[in-house]
Amino acid sequence: MGRISGWNPGIFDGKGNLKMSTKHRIWFPLHSVKLSGTLLLSLSLALFSFCGCDPAQSKNIPGQFGQDNFDDIVKYALDNYIDPGVDTGRGYVGAAESALRALPYPLILYPRSFYQKQNQLLRPVRIIPGKEIQGFKGKPFVVLEPDWQAYEKKRNTIEEREQKEREGLSNAERSQKAQTVRDQIQSEQRALEEAWQSIDFSRGDFLDIVNWIEDNRDSYMTPPDTESQSEAPDFDPANFGLNHVYFAAANGFLKSLDPHSAILDMETWDKIRKESEDSTFEGIGAMLRGGGSADVIVETPLPGSPALKAGLRAGDIIKKVDGNSIEGLPLSDVVKQIRGPRDTTVTLTVERPTTLETLDIPIRRGVIEQKAVSSTYLPESPLKDYTDKKIGVIKLSSFLFDRTYPSDLIREEYESLVNKADGKLDGLVLDLRGNPGGDLREAIKVAGLFLPKGLEVVEIKGRRDSKEEKNNLRPIYLHSAEAPLIVMIDAGSASASEIVASALKDHDAALILGERSFGKATVQSLESLGDVIIKLTTARYYAPDGYTIQVYGVHPDVAISPEPDGSFPPRFREEDMWQHLPELQERKKKPVRQAWIKKLQESVGENDAAEQFLRDHKADAIKPDAALIRAIAYFDALAKNPRP
Repeated sequence: MGRISGWNPGIFDGKGNLKMSTKHRIWFPLHSVKLSGTLLLSLSLALFSFCGCDPAQSKNIPGQFGQDNFDDIVKYALDNYIDPGVDTGRGYVGAAESALRALPYPLILYPRSFYQKQNQLLRPVRIIPGKEIQGFKGKPFVVLEPDWQAYEKKRNTIEEREQKEREGLSNAERSQKAQTVRDQIQSEQRALEEAWQSIDFSRGDFLDIVNWIEDNRDSYMTPPDTESQSEAPDFDPANFGLNHVYFAAANGFLKSLDPHSAILDMETWDKIRKESEDSTFEGIGAMLRGGGSADVIVETPLPGSPALKAGLRAGDIIKKVDGNSIEGLPLSDVVKQIRGPRDTTVTLTVERPTTLETLDIPIRRGVIEQKAVSSTYLPESPLKDYTDKKIGVIKLSSFLFDRTYPSDLIREEYESLVNKADGKLDGLVLDLRGNPGGDLREAIKVAGLFLPKGLEVVEIKGRRDSKEEKNNLRPIYLHSAEAPLIVMIDAGSASASEIVASALKDHDAALILGERSFGKATVQSLESLGDVIIKLTTARYYAPDGYTIQVYGVHPDVAISPEPDGSFPPRFREEDMWQHLPELQERKKKPVRQAWIKKLQESVGENDAAEQFLRDHKADAIKPDAALIRAIAYFDALAKNPRP
């Protein structure tokens, strides 16, 4: 990883903002970062998954990290971010917000106009009592010293009342209420953004806040006396310094660009790299994000994990571990509480935004294998009584790897399935559900296993150049009436998974079934800057037909519910992430493909056999894979209706 150098941090305009100069720009090739000898497409969904490390909450921040380091990161971001027109004012707002929240007793930054109207703009549960700090009179912003004890009491009262109100609601009413709350949150976020956009917030304002923190931090070195802090590890004020403030500020600046950009200290990066190479660990098997001043949110349970089997879902907000509040704890501390020896139980108290429920979920810990590829031959599975077709399922859980490429593992699993089928499969399922992504080049290779040689897989468009990536591999399996290919996706299928699914869809190389995917169409590059790693969004990717799935996601040809009752609960996706990049052009419908899909749906009809099987097995110890069971009927339909 290269190191940026030769930049004078004193180059600023009259308002104290960084000036852009072409002679100071440094361009690093896309995906230039080596990870265990491989090239990494960095995803926030995957990068921090197994160690549970939130870079903003790291305990290994370089001791000398200061203003010059912060300025280096800002300059690098401005020079290399995918969009050249970065709103530096909003970036410095994010930096100031994070700096204030990094204090042991966190403070909050508001636009003054928003703060004065918060009773009209926010739901009661989002209004935090406190007093305005007087050191910023005349400024268009407010620094609030919250009364965290009063707020905790107020919030608990509101949440208890709302929980009682929800107890009598049906699932449909809960989903409708959850969507209303989601709309309210987005409305509040828009109001806050509009208020910040009306303010000329400069680097000078940010430095004023940091200088105020330096002068007044002794008054805020004691954490709030709240329930969550009573469960927190003992805090030593001697360990907190301005390096924590500047490190948090740098992360705040990057997070103002998009939710997938961040910095990490070297020790945390080494831990992430080490744990991504380990084949097993003991725990519940879930990817988490947040911590500290942010909610701890389940990004996704890992396929086949104890967390998934116990009922934990993507988007669940973890509030307690074994009855102890985790509010305010760094994510690394939360992970320590959740992990434990196999065959022991941990109970997570979670809020489920999709149904507005508060649930206690006991999870029996197990050994979690980070296995990227596995396969199932249906005639040798619990579904052998449901279908006699020689159907193979290849489950690709991640595009990350240590020594063996996932594309090579898919070849091995495919050959094993063919041998079990006596030389020929009746159909193949490529299961990308819950796959958060990983290595970009592996995504291209995996798509190439199911595409004719020479076809475009994806186009990568960076700030200064673009490149079409085509398949240069010999395929192992091509979709046909005799041996159809089905690709299954859901809201947990992100980035690299979406590259594969959109390429196969655009080339009519597979039928796509399941739920709309996550909707992340950006690429992050990793670079070392001094003693930290910067993860920055540097490119977008486009499907072969020229569109980007950012926010939109990949829409399945046929929506298939994973729920036994056939419902489609709201899911956590890119659009739910704060400061996500906007959607661009959506995929245009193809009339010929639409007509083909209609024939398939007519052929399958009500899918009575699948629904009866699910009713018959609803009491099974292992929950049946409802989506896969419903998908199997489409193999007969595909045999009767060749692809367009």
